[in-house]
Amino acid sequence: MSVNRSKSFTVGYVLLGLMFCLAAGIVMITRYQKMNSCYNDRPPLRSIDVTIDTSQSEQLIEQLKKFADKNGFKYEIAYYTPNREDFSVWMTRKDVEVVISSPFNPGEFGIDFYNNDCIQPTVASDIDGLLTDLKSFISEIPNVTITDVN
Repeated sequence: MSVNRSKSFTVGYVLLGLMFCLAAGIVMITRYQKMNSCYNDRPPLRSIDVTIDTSQSEQLIEQLKKFADKNGFKYEIAYYTPNREDFSVWMTRKDVEVVISSPFNPGEFGIDFYNNDCIQPTVASDIDGLLTDLKSFISEIPNVTITDVN
């Protein structure tokens, strides 16, 4: 009789453990979905266009790095042409992502600011200081043109 009771407790504990694991899995999946739900079709919070002479690409990259360092962004760059005129830069931190891209038009760059936190979303007014700071860094490049898009 004690053997049957022991088996019953074992089966009960196993079932209880499985139910706990299932509940924990559901909670984790739900939280993951909530944390990443805002990345689908997210419009930019703010956008600017920058035009430079193609010989100034390295200067732009230097200014973008300075901005990223000052404001706590992780910085990544990818070059699309051997002459390094066409490139994209991604700057990310918990609240904001900044994407700089040159869609194969040398010297022309689109810069977009995106919300990067689905739990506590960033809004356009929250990044006004960042946008002003970025414009300040970029305006140090001679003959640069900066145009607000939205």
